[in-house]
Amino acid sequence: MADDGKDPKGGRRDAAAEAASTALARPMIARDLDKAGKGQLVYVGRDGEVRDPSGVRNRQFVAYLAFGGITTAGVALAATSFPLLIPFYVLLGGRFVGTIRAVKRVNEASVALSNGDSLTGRALAEPVARAWWAPGRVRALAELRVAIADALDGKGEIALAKVRKARGKLSPRLVQHQFSYYTEINLLSALGRTKEARNLLESRGPIPTGEVLKLSYWIAQMHVWVAEGVPPKPEQLDEGELHDRMRKGLSMTAGRDLLLLCSWLYAQRGEHDDARFVWRQAMDREGSQRLEIAMPKLAEWMTAYKAEHPELDAPEPDDDL
Repeated sequence: MADDGKDPKGGRRDAAAEAASTALARPMIARDLDKAGKGQLVYVGRDGEVRDPSGVRNRQFVAYLAFGGITTAGVALAATSFPLLIPFYVLLGGRFVGTIRAVKRVNEASVALSNGDSLTGRALAEPVARAWWAPGRVRALAELRVAIADALDGKGEIALAKVRKARGKLSPRLVQHQFSYYTEINLLSALGRTKEARNLLESRGPIPTGEVLKLSYWIAQMHVWVAEGVPPKPEQLDEGELHDRMRKGLSMTAGRDLLLLCSWLYAQRGEHDDARFVWRQAMDREGSQRLEIAMPKLAEWMTAYKAEHPELDAPEPDDDL
């Protein structure tokens, strides 16, 4: 029997609880970006493209098996020839297992933060960020999660400092190092420090080619425009490219933020039919849990635009048969 959405006492269940239940029913790792919802992660390669989770898991399994074999062989060899080395191999194996658990906690923190749960995300990430025995890269990734928790709690300046500090511990070759710049741009835009955000965005060069990096660039770039309050000129973003961004948002389960940014751009250009269509499509998708914190200027525009255009909440008219 289908669930009618009511609790045993006849009341409606809390929307957040239903969203959390939906997130729990999803696998942690999505196979592609378009189908990834809130609370889901994707594996991203250094080129910014999504990686097949099965292939990544297989490579991880081989690596774990190889390391386990080396450790076991080392312990056996030490036991027969040099027993003093046994504690070394045991500690090495323990650190390896601890690192696997730390990475899992960082991923779980990412899931919680994606769902807007800063308390759980912080509780999962902070111990890893302070774990002296964990590899520097893992600690830095945990610090980035703590920074996101700070941002969700409205502590933008603190989050900004932590993002910059964590990035300094990551190799520029890592995709997380690149993502951290877009996180910083969004934080600067949310704080109203638009000149810094603009300079940092321009320092990143042209739009990346990798799917996930490209999406991150698009959102950061459009957020800067919204924060500045000045839409781009047609030569900066023509109709074709804006349409491509809208289509990407339409294809995504979690495309709300991108679609709302597109709606803002259409509205600024006086194309209110397109703005209304994209707005309504955005409402059918998942997005930031706390838009008023993540993109305050966009949230302010939404309130004003909705007051000016009450028809936004009206359903789309049925097509004539």
